[in-house]
Amino acid sequence: MNKHSSATTIARILISARDAFAEHGFDGARLDAIAKDAGVTKQLVYHYFKTKEELYGVVLDRVAEEMRVLLEDPDYEILPPSEALRRFAERVHNALAERPYMVAMTLDQGLHRGVHVSRRSQYIPTVKQFVANSIQPILERGADQGVFRANVDPFLFYWTAFSILSAVFMQRWDMSSTTKIAFDGDAGIGLWNAHSIDFILHALRPETSALLR
Repeated sequence: MNKHSSATTIARILISARDAFAEHGFDGARLDAIAKDAGVTKQLVYHYFKTKEELYGVVLDRVAEEMRVLLEDPDYEILPPSEALRRFAERVHNALAERPYMVAMTLDQGLHRGVHVSRRSQYIPTVKQFVANSIQPILERGADQGVFRANVDPFLFYWTAFSILSAVFMQRWDMSSTTKIAFDGDAGIGLWNAHSIDFILHALRPETSALLR
């Protein structure tokens, strides 16, 4: 098997595995079903990936890197801080709307408390890199300009913002069932996205810090 065909085969396996893990979670995904969907034998899957855990870890790393690429934007540095965060919110929205497997993988990994994240995994370093290189400078610039309150922890902010923004994809049934809003449609998702970023930006205002003491 030449290098080109090997790379193509691995790519098919990883796509099939990603979809299986997203639909069934780590516990429910089966290697024989992944192999069948990829058009290969189960033995060939084991040839490239020694265990199900290793395969899951590689998929998770790729999804994390894909998410980082989708969230990054060169305009963060030149946009006003508030607009940069609106761009960030837009990118979170688009990434999760266009790639539902990202939502499922995030939920599944949280459910397993990171047990499948190996020491070699790039999942955590990828998140740290994005927060340090993209989110932290926006917050610091906003504080320097007096539009954001000072000393906002960038990692706490990132996970607060990501949790709020992604809720419509992770809890749309609950949200729709307890409101009169159809959060499974474009209008409802757009409404949530607009509400979320306004809420987040309000929390960053300098005057809000007095209310939090």
